[in-house]
Amino acid sequence: MRYLLLIISLFLFSHHSIAQKVGDSLNTKLNYSEIKQQFHFKAGFQTDFTLGESYISSADSPALGFNLQADWQFYKSFQLGVGMFNSSHKNLDSEVSGLVEQTNLRGTFIGIGYLIQLKEVWAISPHIRYADIKLKQQTNYQSKEFEENADMIIIGASISYQFNNSLSSFIDIESRQLYYEIDSSPQIQELYDKDHFLTLSIGLRYSLFSKNSLF
Repeated sequence: MRYLLLIISLFLFSHHSIAQKVGDSLNTKLNYSEIKQQFHFKAGFQTDFTLGESYISSADSPALGFNLQADWQFYKSFQLGVGMFNSSHKNLDSEVSGLVEQTNLRGTFIGIGYLIQLKEVWAISPHIRYADIKLKQQTNYQSKEFEENADMIIIGASISYQFNNSLSSFIDIESRQLYYEIDSSPQIQELYDKDHFLTLSIGLRYSLFSKNSLF
């Protein structure tokens, strides 16, 4: 037990020392008061946890995918972002999906966020986004495929840790509400109205800075 406490203490001490050095480095290399615009490019892996009982919710959970994003911090701490993501939902319940056994969910989105600096190296950015969704359905009948459209509202937050002036790691936690454009019989239409996901993403962010202001 004493060895475990010693290891934990050494880990916390080293983490604090590293964070302090990174913070000192950021303060000496970059004067944030001179920065008027920031550009962030993010790439990461994501996993979707389905909630409720609907169409895609009948698939295996979690589903794996990836995402790409570009953010423009244009005024104080406000950010505009665009990006895309893709995830694959496999082994749908045939009683709900019929012949469809896999759905690839591909989305392009636009959103707005606000950066809150917590410490020298930690920050959090709440955001809200709208995504246009393409559902690529794969059936078990002669390997036929077809597409459906949907809309998605995303509400979440991104937590970032800054390694240096350019490179950061991030974790995104999001609630995603998917609204289908699928018509079915009245008895089961509620299964094709909407779906709800809890999505977790992890990845890296590369940042650029500008001293020129638009305002």
